[in-house]
Amino acid sequence: MRSVPGTVSIVTTGRAPNRHGLTLTAGCSLSAAPPSVLVCVNRSAGAHDTILSSRSFCWNILGVEHRDLALKFSGQDGSKGDIRFGDGLWCDLKTGAPSLVGAVCSFDCRVVNAYSDSSHTIFTGEVVAQTTRAGCESLVYIDGCFAAPKAV
Repeated sequence: MRSVPGTVSIVTTGRAPNRHGLTLTAGCSLSAAPPSVLVCVNRSAGAHDTILSSRSFCWNILGVEHRDLALKFSGQDGSKGDIRFGDGLWCDLKTGAPSLVGAVCSFDCRVVNAYSDSSHTIFTGEVVAQTTRAGCESLVYIDGCFAAPKAV
């Protein structure tokens, strides 16, 4: 799986002071009508149960300038929960799940389904609000490293 490039994102949920978020590459678009996405969240992640109880999440696609934020939300500095939101500028769109201001795009979602599989839950969400920032360079992860895709 290390050879499969993935878009780096932060999935967020909850409201202050009980916000949670995690870095992941296991997310993708699901449907255009209605606009839907899916994200795969480890059941041991702090955000998991909050997504279940709040029935909402925001899928924030990161740009290359968000590398340090990706590391923070991956827990490499030992931080958990609301403390992770001390960096970056965050706002609420429609569901109340934190949206990263300046993200390449953010999809604010209402949970439609949750499927348990192995160690993860696959959450499908209907997009109820979104933001997009033009002219951004997305952050990807491949072979254990952050990278930026180049057009060919």
